[in-house]
Amino acid sequence: MAKAARFLWVFGAVWLTGCAVSTGVVKDAPTPTASAAALTELPEGEFSPQVMYQLLIAEVAGQRGEIGVAVGNYLAAAKESRDASVAERAARIAILAQALEQALEAAELWVELAPDNAEAYQVLAPLLLAFGRAPESVARYERYIALSADKADLGFMQIASQLTRAKNAVAALSVMEQLRAKQQGNPYAWLAHGQLSLRQGKLVLAMESVDKSLALKPHWAPAVVMRARILSLQGNRDKALAYLEKEREGELENNVSVGMSYARLLTEAERLPQAFAEFERFAEQAPNNVEAQYAAGVLALQLGNLDKAEIRFKRVLGLRQRMLETSYYLGRVYEEKKNPEAALEYYFAVRHGEYYLGAQSRAANLLAEQGKLKRARAHLQSLRVRNEQDQVRLYLVEGELLRKAGKYLEALEFFADKLEKMPNNTSLRYARALVAERANKLALAEEDLRIIIEREPSNAQALNALGYTLADRTERLDEALDYISRALEVEPADAAIIDSMGWVQYRMGNYAKAVELLRQALSLIHDPEIAAHLGEVLWEMGKKQDALDVLETALEKHPEHEALLNAMKRLGL
Repeated sequence: MAKAARFLWVFGAVWLTGCAVSTGVVKDAPTPTASAAALTELPEGEFSPQVMYQLLIAEVAGQRGEIGVAVGNYLAAAKESRDASVAERAARIAILAQALEQALEAAELWVELAPDNAEAYQVLAPLLLAFGRAPESVARYERYIALSADKADLGFMQIASQLTRAKNAVAALSVMEQLRAKQQGNPYAWLAHGQLSLRQGKLVLAMESVDKSLALKPHWAPAVVMRARILSLQGNRDKALAYLEKEREGELENNVSVGMSYARLLTEAERLPQAFAEFERFAEQAPNNVEAQYAAGVLALQLGNLDKAEIRFKRVLGLRQRMLETSYYLGRVYEEKKNPEAALEYYFAVRHGEYYLGAQSRAANLLAEQGKLKRARAHLQSLRVRNEQDQVRLYLVEGELLRKAGKYLEALEFFADKLEKMPNNTSLRYARALVAERANKLALAEEDLRIIIEREPSNAQALNALGYTLADRTERLDEALDYISRALEVEPADAAIIDSMGWVQYRMGNYAKAVELLRQALSLIHDPEIAAHLGEVLWEMGKKQDALDVLETALEKHPEHEALLNAMKRLGL
């Protein structure tokens, strides 16, 4: 027999004889020298030349992405060699390839060859369940539990994680209930059942199980966290917070998982200063806890505490985790600190992932603000996109850069070019309508908005934009009122639409109604354009001091806002 380490001298002879499993599938097989690196991946042991050939072909195929070939050859090698390590590799690669029939065959062989290996049963049990063989799955899980005596949870949490992914949720829960029935005194069994029930949305059942686990093991942090989460999902967030507060009065006072759960619930309840204080406390207590550092940084940024946000995010980067999103948020911090060069450095560091387009769009915006519009556009055009949606997103950013630079005609040409390629894209057409209005091309703006409304009669944004444009730029006030009223029917609590309704009421001479609506809109969002409208109406009503109070308050926060400055100019202020 030849050992894997001595395979090279065998390779030439085996290559001449070939193998039924692999003949003609792996093209341009490498020479023995080129394949030497692949041998380090092969299972160790004494194998026949036939098996060694199959193993090598499997490895080469896997490296080339020919995963089906790899699975077939590994399974053939496992059957031929009856080696447990080969069977294990065949099972794992088949699972990776979603070749479940081959995975099941390999896993059953692995269990046969290694009857005391807990991992073999852990792999086989969910495969049996996937093929509707629930009783056999239960038996294999029971064996896995028996072989996991060295684990505190006897493997129950791993079982819960696997069953969560099962396609047949009813069968998965039934399996867990049968396993739990033989472990009535095990808090982990109850907790695992609760976790699976929670993942399936069965909140009452989850609560019953987690309470059983706590009865067996009082003040147990994982169960306390789960119980609070269930309460929150049941709509009892205040009760969940009170429960955690009570639990933290004792031995769980400094428990990180309980404290983090409490802080997250505070965040969900929008009690941000209190949530930040909690995350900060744990960030100080556990300087290597990435989640505490990151969460404290995000909340600090939201609360405007830029120095603390900078400290926390830099700590996360120092831990070499969550690098992409943390770089994005550090860019945001430095952008808020009016340090564009530092912001750009961090934005450019986000080279892929969920935050990639957001970071690069903000970088382009910063470049444009520095007067580097050409470079900003070139940067946007160089970005990688995964789909049409991402491409449209970048087009909108680029068009907005042109609009902000006052290059309205160039922006119109840009959007016209894109609309030729995507004539049915609502976002691009809506963006062009807004630019057309700014360029005093009202006919084009109206045409684009009407096209959108014809296709999407309940598009509140388009209805509002057309109504406001007519109210602000024409005397067609009855039409404007109709469009804005239709928008309000769709989005009755939208501050921008309420503002439009206030403005059209003002233009129609209904000053008192206008003030009522504009104050309502301003109470929803402190937007400078709404403040400008309210200030103008109050001024026209003769309430000049009230008007000044509204305008000056808005100017303190937005000293360079165009709408506010224009309103002040129109009023001679």
